[in-house]
Amino acid sequence: MELFNILKEKIKEKEVITPKEMAIIDDNAEFLGIPKILLMENAGKAVYEEIKNIEAEEYIIFCGTGNNGGDGFVVARHLGKGEVILIGKEGEIKTYEARENFKILKNLAEFGNIKIREIRRAEEVEDIFERLKDKKAVIVDAMIGTGVKGELREPFKTIVDKINELKKINKDILVVSVDVETGHLKSDLTITFHKRKTINRENVIVKDIGIPKEAEYIVGWGDLKALRKRDSNSHKGQNGKVLIIGGSRDFFGAPILAGLSALKIADLVGILSVDKVIDKLNHPEFIMYKVEGDYLSSQHVDYALNIAKKYDVVVLGNGLGANNRTKAFVNEFLSKYDKKVVIDADAIKVIDYNSFEFSENYIFTPHKKEFEYMNVDLENIEEIKSTIVLKGKYDIIFNADNLKINKTGNAGMTVGGTGDVLAGLIGALFAVNEAFISACCGAFINGYAGDLLLKEKGYCYTSLDLIEKIPNVLKIFE
Repeated sequence: MELFNILKEKIKEKEVITPKEMAIIDDNAEFLGIPKILLMENAGKAVYEEIKNIEAEEYIIFCGTGNNGGDGFVVARHLGKGEVILIGKEGEIKTYEARENFKILKNLAEFGNIKIREIRRAEEVEDIFERLKDKKAVIVDAMIGTGVKGELREPFKTIVDKINELKKINKDILVVSVDVETGHLKSDLTITFHKRKTINRENVIVKDIGIPKEAEYIVGWGDLKALRKRDSNSHKGQNGKVLIIGGSRDFFGAPILAGLSALKIADLVGILSVDKVIDKLNHPEFIMYKVEGDYLSSQHVDYALNIAKKYDVVVLGNGLGANNRTKAFVNEFLSKYDKKVVIDADAIKVIDYNSFEFSENYIFTPHKKEFEYMNVDLENIEEIKSTIVLKGKYDIIFNADNLKINKTGNAGMTVGGTGDVLAGLIGALFAVNEAFISACCGAFINGYAGDLLLKEKGYCYTSLDLIEKIPNVLKIFE
C-alpha cells in the first residue's frame, strides 16, 4: 500500500469526471457496501435542501423511468407537495431503487398534497404549461440523467421545448436539473452529485451524497459494467483478435495459458512461437505461427510484424526467455509496431528502458521484481502514458492520469501460470476496450476467479482451473 499512497499524491485527482466514470463510481460504492437506495435518498434530499426555501406557487417535478427519475421521486417526497409527472408508466420504471421510491410516493399521494400523473405524450401536460404562464413556479428536471445518449426522443424533446418556451414568457419560472440537464433544456441551476460532470453546463452546484473516496479507487463490478458489450449482430473477429508472442525451448506452457485465457473472451487467438512450442500444441482453437529456433530473435521480427498486422492486440513475453536473442527481438519489434501490446514476464525484463517510450498503446503486467526492471520515475509520472498493473496481494493499476487498486484474489494464486492467465485476459479485453479499463477488469476477473476457486477447493487449484472460472465471473456480473 506504500506505493499506492505515493501514487495518490503524484497522480492528480480528477475534479471533473465523465458520466461513464460516475456510473463506475456509483456501482463501486455499492460494491463497497453502500446501498444505491441510500445514495438515491441522499441525492434527492440534497436537491430538496437547495430548493426548499424558494418561494413558489407550484412545484412540478418531471421524472423519467431511470435513477434520475428516482431522485425526483425523493425530491417530491421531501417537498411534501407539488405534481410529479412520470414520463412513462409505473411498470416501466427501470431500477429497484426508483420503483421503491415511487411506491412510497404513491402512498403519500393518497393524502392529497402530492399529485402524480403518468404520461406518454407531451400533449397530456399541455394544461400545466398553460397555467404556469403567469405563476411563480419551480420545475424540477429529473427526466434523463448521465445515461443520456444522442438526440432526445419524444415526448422528452417536446417537453424540454415547452419548458424553454415557458421560461421566455415567464421570468418567474425557475428550472432546476437533477445531476445533469436533460438535452437542450435551459436550466437555471443544476445540482450534481459527488463531482462535476463533463456534460454539465453553467450554474452547477456539487453536493456530497455519501460516496466515499475509496469508490473512486477500488476496482469493482462497476468497472466490468463499463466494458464494451458484445453486439448480437457481430461477426467472427469483431469481438477481439489476440496474438500471443512468446514461448521458448525452456518454457512452452506460458503462451498456451495466455492463449486459453484470451479465448474465453476474444473471438480469435493466434500463437506465434518457436517450433519446440508449436509442435507440442494440441489445441485446434488456436491459429499457430511457427518459426525455427530455440528462442525468438531479431531474424523473426519481420515475420512477427507481418502476422501482428492481422490482430487487434499482441500479448508479448510469456515464456519468452530473457537473453540477448529475445532482447533483440523485443526491442526491435516494439520499435516498429505501433498498435496495442500487453507486455508481460520476460519481455519486461529485456526492454532497453534507457531509450524506451511508455506509449499509451502498452499495458505492462509486472510483479514487484519485474517492476524494478522498468525503472519507473515516479517523480515524472506524467510521462508514463502506458498502463501498469503491478501484481501483488493487492494489484495497483495506474498510468499518468488514473489510479486504482484491485483487492480480488488470494494466496492460492501464487501457483505458476496465473500471471500468464492475467496477461491473456487483459489482452482479450484490450482488443476492444481502452487500456486502463481493460487492465482494471482483467485484474478483477482474474482475482475473482481465484476467489471462487478458494471457496470450492481451498488453495489446491491450478492456472487451468482459473481459466475455466473466467466465464463464471463474467456471468455473475453481466
